[in-house]
Amino acid sequence: MSGLLKLLIPDVYLENINAIDSKKLKEKKNIKGIILDLDNTIIPKGTRYLDEQIVRWIEEAKRNGIKICLVSNTHTDFSEIITKLEIPFFYSRYKPMKKPFLTAMETMNTDSNETAVIGDQIFTDVWGGNRLKLLTILVRPLSRRDSLGTVIFNRTFEKLLFSLWLKKGKIKLKEGKWPE
Repeated sequence: MSGLLKLLIPDVYLENINAIDSKKLKEKKNIKGIILDLDNTIIPKGTRYLDEQIVRWIEEAKRNGIKICLVSNTHTDFSEIITKLEIPFFYSRYKPMKKPFLTAMETMNTDSNETAVIGDQIFTDVWGGNRLKLLTILVRPLSRRDSLGTVIFNRTFEKLLFSLWLKKGKIKLKEGKWPE
């Protein structure tokens, strides 16, 4: 498999962030910081609603000693929604460029071997995280709704990649809590 394709494969593929056991993530994977995507990862695209399950998951991760930083390509400021989370939020970033990930790690004071990135897109979250050797966790999008550019480019190519990867056994949706 070519080098680029390897950079696009997540370390793990899950239904959503609630499938992640943050305590075990810290203990088994030595994760001390999480770079978390916004649109369709914790907030369905086109809404301004933060689900209470997501809030509880983030609070639990913080209680388990994991720092969290939101990094999004969105140009909309969601600060009023996420202020209660008391975590740093950077928007209008350009993932998969390295700088947004490096800024988040600097903010959390974490290194690449102790940082995970969680997001719903291969060409932004996974590719950017893999380029820096972060633990990459791909989750299913919360909504089928996406920006036009995401639908035309990212989701079209993601479908092709998923089809190829499923056929070759390179990716599988893990069920239950992870890590085991």
